[in-house]
Amino acid sequence: MTGKRSEYRFRPLVMRFVRPWGNLRDGIPIPMARSGHRIVCFGLSFYSFGGYNPKITDTEYVDDTWHRTKPLFQELWQFNLVSHTWTRIKGEGAMPEELASHSAVQCGPFMLVFGGTATPFGNSSSDSLYQCHLPTGRWQKIVTMGKKPKPMYGQAVCMSDDYLYVVGGTTGFQYSIDVHRLDLENRTWEQLFPPSPPPHTIPEERYRHEVVEHNGSLYVFGGGRSDTSCSLDHLPTFLLQQRVWATTSTRPDTRTNTFPKPRRCHVAIKVDKYVYLHGGYNGSEAFADLWRLSLTTFEWQLLPCKSLVPLYFHSAAVTEEGCMYIFGGVKDLTQNTRSAYINKVWLGVARLRDMCWEALCHYCPNLPSLPPSALLAMGIPLYIVEALQHQTPAYG
Repeated sequence: MTGKRSEYRFRPLVMRFVRPWGNLRDGIPIPMARSGHRIVCFGLSFYSFGGYNPKITDTEYVDDTWHRTKPLFQELWQFNLVSHTWTRIKGEGAMPEELASHSAVQCGPFMLVFGGTATPFGNSSSDSLYQCHLPTGRWQKIVTMGKKPKPMYGQAVCMSDDYLYVVGGTTGFQYSIDVHRLDLENRTWEQLFPPSPPPHTIPEERYRHEVVEHNGSLYVFGGGRSDTSCSLDHLPTFLLQQRVWATTSTRPDTRTNTFPKPRRCHVAIKVDKYVYLHGGYNGSEAFADLWRLSLTTFEWQLLPCKSLVPLYFHSAAVTEEGCMYIFGGVKDLTQNTRSAYINKVWLGVARLRDMCWEALCHYCPNLPSLPPSALLAMGIPLYIVEALQHQTPAYG
């Protein structure tokens, strides 16, 4: 006797596990578990690049590229958010070789990748910028001028207008809180901090922090060093016009009267006038919580959802529709095991068309695998049908 399927209800701020279908047409498996990778959203897909997993054996993953780059993944994967299928992208051109704790941002149809390290960590780090044209999977190393950051990994980056900002990072032996920006039009770097001579009061140098730009300031969230994690009740704030550091005091969650615990290796994403922060760890404790900070009142709010397991060294991105996807990361602090799970959480109320598609797939899970002619005959909108067919050229 078949059990009755539960009723679909749209629920914002509820963390849900996303079950991938693999690639139904080509039989390509899903990605191996990883950490230290980065994801970006573009269109109706998110893309994952790089990562690290020292626990995979040669017999567990039979792949020529992996055997050459292990324990690093020189891989670009596309996850179709409509069909829930993974595709390993072929990739052409110059791909980065430093594949752990790099940084990545989405810029139109491109993913920009900067920094990162090979193994052993710190022995070979990057100061190069690469771009990948996501619709085709074509990579290019970008030639830049000016005073660029030192080769590092674990730096934080963000984009604002036509600038890419880079803050901090580590060589594996030294830590930084330097600030650089790249003019993406003329491809020229400029060092904004430190000036000469540097001021006496500067924030703690760090890596695996996050940074966002808002109203002419860069706000730094967490991070740390191998033995410390930085507080989140005061945010280092770089004033772009004055080119000096300041401190922004935050306010605790009114319900619990608490701040997020100090942490590094978390994710933090700006959406409108809010920053959403998830996961991370402090060296002894890992976190599954989700927080929201208002960039108007600087008040923290502990949101009523968390991932199934604590995660750190994971990655997250938000769609234009306001759904945050979380992929991978370290999921077990004692065993140092990694995840290939996908979680998603709607940060607000979705559009009706997105709710309708979620409901259809809830009741008819095989719907995305039907041929386009059948979907169109059923009245499925053309943009959904086209999204189900879209994939960047596959690997192999």
